[in-house]
Formats: sequence, C-alpha cells, structure tokens
Amino acid sequence: METVFKHINGFVGDLTSLLIAFLSLAVVGQILFGQTIFGMDVIGNVVGVIDSLGQSGFVGIVALLVLYSLFNKK
Repeated sequence: METVFKHINGFVGDLTSLLIAFLSLAVVGQILFGQTIFGMDVIGNVVGVIDSLGQSGFVGIVALLVLYSLFNKK
C-alpha cells in the first residue's frame, strides 16, 4: 500500500511540474506574440488570481504561503 502512495505522490508531483512549465511557456508566448494562447488569456488569469488573493486580506496571504510551501517541497 505504501508503494501505491509513493507512485501517486510521484505522479502528482510530476504533473504539477509539467503544468507549471506549460504555464511559464504560455506566459512567455503571450508576452512575445501579444496574443492569447489557445484562446486563453494566461496573463489575465494569473493577474486575476493574484488580485483575488490580495483582496482576501489575511486569508489570501495564508493561502499564498500554503501554495508556496507546497510548490517548494522537495
């Protein structure tokens, strides 16, 4: 059972890394070409998420710290 959890944890970690790489590529592509990528306004969505976290006050800061700790877990 422990090996199943290790495989699932590894899969989720790899998937997260892949999605972050795609997000970074989409942001760079939108900056370089000035158009939306696959019909999605990536920069607008990122700014919207950051704005909503900023408007949430203390809860937004706590959520940001939790996300930061999850992404930096080695």
